[in-house]
Amino acid sequence: MAVRKEQKSDAPEVRRTKQEWIESAASIKAERFEVAGALFDLQDNQQVNEAEVKRRVTKYRGGDKS
Repeated sequence: MAVRKEQKSDAPEVRRTKQEWIESAASIKAERFEVAGALFDLQDNQQVNEAEVKRRVTKYRGGDKS
């Protein structure tokens, strides 16, 4: 029987500017207005990683009640 090894993700973290995230909102299963609302407090040229954008969109949608 073959044993699966856990694979580490060596892919670099995706970082984009605020405008690039808004334009590619579908890639994180969000609407453009949701991404724009979630990132409203960032500068237009500020780089943000994908995990942070997803966290902010979830919070914007009301999924993070803490």
